[in-house]
Amino acid sequence: MSAKFKSFAIKQRLPEPVKAILRKFSTPRDAAPLAFLPSSNVSTAELVDRIKIPVNNASLRLKSDSEKREHGQFLARQEFWEKLSAEIRDADQNRERTSQGTPVADLLVFGARADVVSAAEHALLHGKPAPESNFFEGVEALEDILKEYPDDYAIALILAHMHIDIGWAWRGTAPENEIEHRNREAFKVHFTRAAEILDQFCAHELNSPALSAARCALLPGIEHPADRIADDFEDLIDLDPKNPRHMRALGTYMLPRWFGSYEALDLQARRTAARTYDLWGAGAYTWVWFDAILSDPNSLDHLDTDYFMDGVFEILQNRPDQATANLIAAQLYCAWQASQQTARENGADSTQADALRTAFETVVQNNLREVHPLIWGHAQLGFDNGARSISIERLAQKGRDLAMNAVAQPFMKLLEEGITVHFGPDGITEIQP
Repeated sequence: MSAKFKSFAIKQRLPEPVKAILRKFSTPRDAAPLAFLPSSNVSTAELVDRIKIPVNNASLRLKSDSEKREHGQFLARQEFWEKLSAEIRDADQNRERTSQGTPVADLLVFGARADVVSAAEHALLHGKPAPESNFFEGVEALEDILKEYPDDYAIALILAHMHIDIGWAWRGTAPENEIEHRNREAFKVHFTRAAEILDQFCAHELNSPALSAARCALLPGIEHPADRIADDFEDLIDLDPKNPRHMRALGTYMLPRWFGSYEALDLQARRTAARTYDLWGAGAYTWVWFDAILSDPNSLDHLDTDYFMDGVFEILQNRPDQATANLIAAQLYCAWQASQQTARENGADSTQADALRTAFETVVQNNLREVHPLIWGHAQLGFDNGARSISIERLAQKGRDLAMNAVAQPFMKLLEEGITVHFGPDGITEIQP
């Protein structure tokens, strides 16, 4: 078999979510999304090269995140359960987050269960446990640890999340009607066990966002999740209102493909904004819609664009750091492209696309001073969790290409005139040829 046809055969065996991601990354650099093409004879690549903006690759290392995960894993391997529990509870109570915005408690819990979950995933993927691994013993060992510490919610979190992870490994990401009966039942069994564990603890009494987040993670495994999603996420956001990740997750779950509707999503965005107005202003409305827009472009028809824009700039006012500026700029650019395409396909007016474009250009000129490639790579996938199927390096390279093309858009006429645009800490400088 030729190399060409061998490659084609391999791709045909890949799961559809992975193939969808590969299709997004199959275009060459010059084909990266552009809002409009240059009118001169100079190539797009040459024009983009006239944009001089620092590229910050620090996020590729995710050092603080990986260190916390590895620390949790080390403590679990050494069976230092009391020390591990104390660190999880301290991080949870103090709402500690890494430089990437990830709750430290979540990372410690992830590391503590990683060996057992990895062994389970290997067994399910390959049909047998990894060499010298028996994940059943690992599951039983963690169950025994909880028996030793029945009143310790940090230990309970490790075990509950282990069951949730293994449940998802059984279920996979296939549509409900394509899941084998055995896999569906295993999914339910593990989620039921996780719920039993968490039912022994009250997140509000213990002042624990980690417990509340775990309750939200159970939603896909319960009957009638739509009846509980709003209340469960309201509890979580009230416990940790400064963390926008909870609001973003709420928006995704409120999409019709999950447990809600566009109307319900907008309602929850407004309610969340009202409850957190003293912290975010209109920002919470934006956070709730943030991922949903890119996951489901049809949701743009139900967005209050003016309210969303108000939230964008209040977020940037509250968090003027470059990671947030990149996150907002990348989201606005991808949302602008999606809105523009929708308007073109439906013959609708471009009012919303124009507003998104204006906001994007404003953020580039007033807030963006360096590029964080990994953020842009995730935005191009709609902040899809499937990005883990792509190497970080590949994701970052595609993100860099997207970012450089996007950042060039507000300056295209200047670039065509030969002007070089320099981004620096103090602003933007235009240099004549």
